[in-house]
Amino acid sequence: MTREEYLKTKYYECYDEYIAKYKEFYANPSIARIEPFKIADGLYYVGDRKVCIHLIDTGDGLILIDSGYIGAAHLLVDSIWRAGFDPKNVLWIIHTHGHYDHFGASDEFRRMYGTKLAISKVDAESVRLKPHRAHVNKDSFPYAKIPAFDYEIEDGEIFKLGNVEIRCILTPGHTDGVLSLFFNVTDNGNTYLAGLFGGAGVRALTLPYIWYNESFTDCPQQMLNSIEKIWNEPVMVHLGNHPYNNRTIEKREKQLKEGGNPFISPDSWHIFLGDLKEKVEKIIKDNKELEKKFTE
Repeated sequence: MTREEYLKTKYYECYDEYIAKYKEFYANPSIARIEPFKIADGLYYVGDRKVCIHLIDTGDGLILIDSGYIGAAHLLVDSIWRAGFDPKNVLWIIHTHGHYDHFGASDEFRRMYGTKLAISKVDAESVRLKPHRAHVNKDSFPYAKIPAFDYEIEDGEIFKLGNVEIRCILTPGHTDGVLSLFFNVTDNGNTYLAGLFGGAGVRALTLPYIWYNESFTDCPQQMLNSIEKIWNEPVMVHLGNHPYNNRTIEKREKQLKEGGNPFISPDSWHIFLGDLKEKVEKIIKDNKELEKKFTE
């Protein structure tokens, strides 16, 4: 078996495993529903158990960070209402990266509410050049498509709306154009830095995924560089891209049981980044071992 044949086979094995894992959710998205809740002043969780979606009230309209799966768009609309807001006031959706589980519901918001869509310039160009990199799941969502983005964000840009300024930092690895986002929030009169690492899934760093994405960059090393780039950000409110990143569900359960605000934590950011670094280093080792098999 050639290198390409092997990587193709392994990629589609992983793909089939992913589809099987999410089959029940695709058929019944409501099983992943979470009651929306407040994280800090003007910052709310409106996502589900699969993908984190955060709502920011800027005082001059709403921003969503990501929109989740297309099949769960109704859950997002319901959560926005339940959080006390009108979805028609969502002026912008900022996408952390160009994968369909993070932009799936965005076109629905554009059509229903005139919401504008933003993503990094790098990922906008990436999915225009090679649409398969968005990993749109046509098996489960045959009518899903990549939206046209209204605004393309540069590395280091400050996205401003109302009283909120979001610092957008390019942190490639998971995709070439992952954005990590940083902005100030208040809670009980205190100001904290909220931070979100925009793409932490390490499967995308494995050789089968690098093959499928036709990536010519060293994705694992990119992610290590990205971790180093944002390591010293003084994040106190660590937001997840998926709930496992920052233990969203567990923190919410603790909040309901014990009170207080477990989302304000001086340790969560570095614990997460440290664990992620270890995972990436293991993948680098595994990738090298796999490459050896094709050169011996």
